[in-house]
Order: sequence, then C-alpha cells, then structure tokens
Amino acid sequence: MKTRDREKLAKQLDRKLTKFHEEEYALTGVVPVNNRWAFVEQVIDSIRRVEYVRKIREMEHSPQRLEGSSPMFDPLRGAVLKAREGDMEEAFWLVFLSTHCGKNLTTGWRLCGDIYGSLGQGKPWSWQRVAKNVGAFQSWLDQNYESLQGHFGNHRKYESVKPGGKGTGAVVASYVSWIKAGGSHEARIARAVGQAKGNPRVAFAILYWEMHDVLRFGRVGCFDYLTMLAKLDLAPIEADSTYLVDKATGPTRGARLLFDGQIDSSTSPKLLDEKLARLGTALKVDMQVLEDSVCNWQKSPSAYQLFRG
Repeated sequence: MKTRDREKLAKQLDRKLTKFHEEEYALTGVVPVNNRWAFVEQVIDSIRRVEYVRKIREMEHSPQRLEGSSPMFDPLRGAVLKAREGDMEEAFWLVFLSTHCGKNLTTGWRLCGDIYGSLGQGKPWSWQRVAKNVGAFQSWLDQNYESLQGHFGNHRKYESVKPGGKGTGAVVASYVSWIKAGGSHEARIARAVGQAKGNPRVAFAILYWEMHDVLRFGRVGCFDYLTMLAKLDLAPIEADSTYLVDKATGPTRGARLLFDGQIDSSTSPKLLDEKLARLGTALKVDMQVLEDSVCNWQKSPSAYQLFRG
C-alpha cells in the first residue's frame, strides 16, 4: 500500500472510530491520541494481510510451490494451484496443514513442506494418501520426526511433532476422521452452507463449532483455518464473530482495553463480541481484521509496532 493511500485510509478509520465512539459505544482505550493512531495502524496492517492473501488467488504460481523439498514450497499458493486443477480436496488439505504447522518467522513453511513432501523420501503425503491410510502417515512421522527441520508458527507454538496422544500424528488422524464423517471436505462445507440457507456467516458458525472435534483445534485453529478458506475463495463462508466467548486471551484483553480502557475489566466476552461486530460494521472491515487488530494492539497500545507471524 502506497504511503498516500495508507494515510488516506488512516484518516477514514479515525473518522469512523470517532463517530462510533460518540454515537454507539465508548472506545475509552483509544481516546488518547497515541493509542488511537496505534490502533488505526494495526487495523491497516490487518487489512493488508487479508488483502495480500486474497491477491494470491489471482497470481500465477510455479509448480514448485507444491514441492515440499523446494525452498519455494508454499501450501497456500499450492492450494490455489490445486483448486485451479479442480482438486479441491487437496486444496483444503494444504490449507489444513498450513494452519496446523503455521509459518515460522525463521524457518518459514519448512515444517509444513517437510511433512507434506515426506522429507523427499517418496510420494507426498497428499490428502488421498493420508485419508486412505492415516496409520501409515502416523508411523512415518513417528520414525522421522527428529529429521524435521522447520518449526511451528506463532499461532501453533505449543504443538509438537513428537509421538504421543496430542502430537501432529494424532491431530491429523482426528482431522481425517472429522472430514470423513462429513463425506469429504466439499460435502461437509456444502452441508453447512445448505443448513445456513446460503448465509455465509451462519455457515461459518456451523463449521466453526463442528471443527472443535479436531484435536488441538480450539478457537485459534478453527478461526484461522476457516478464515483462510474464505480468503482463498475455497468456501462461501465469512466470519460472523471474533469468538471471544471461546477462550480468547489476547483478543479479549484487547477488546476490554479498547472499549473499557483496561485489560482486566469485567465486561463479558459475549458483550465484547457483540460490540466488535458493531464496530466491524461501522469500520467496514470483517471480523478477522478486528480479531487480529485488537490482539496485536493490546501488546503495545500506545506505540505502533509491526507484528508478523
């Protein structure tokens, strides 16, 4: 985004925040001018991150984006390539792996690539291969986990590839079971959209709560996975909430600071979710932007910092 465009957007957001503060709900935390501009900058960063992923859908991508051992490997661009080929099941699977592994600030997509590409030892661990015999995947991972060089991303920093009841092998097995219980990725999403009568926000909510059946995929995992499907236009869904009611520590602290001026206020997550939904409408940004913005802003509320990962 050009400097001129960023400044223009910042002024627009500032005006909308002021109007919201005066006419709907008090935004006590951004009354101090430093806080307000730091928050505005975080909103802009979040908007840019969402727009960047959406642009990936229109770009041309090298086949090497699908080669796990290549330094060019990128599961999101790979998902776009697979979707263009009509292999939607593989596209969804790549998004799941990207969400579970995350992109590490130092090692990038290396962990995801090592797993998907089976460390260059043979055929990739494609959706078809894993779904057909998830036990074989778990055995391979148990035997090779010490050879994986990459690291988990920030949102998945407490995960592990080690053998055990809650490691990657178990997570993948639970995801395979969840998808198979719905028939396929496309069938599960189609059913949710049908139940929602085509309402993308209702469909998101249905899938969000259903996905809690996947091991280790709580609020962050489910939210990140489903919003990525939406950004890549793989599913006709849209986040309807920031889901603070689902044990959201950072975003809840940020929302309390934003509305009440203190991170430890007594305002309930349910009410905060409702207020953020109203604010999203006023600012004309989606729930992912607000969730990301308030979480990053509360880390440094009076001085803007760029956060990645």
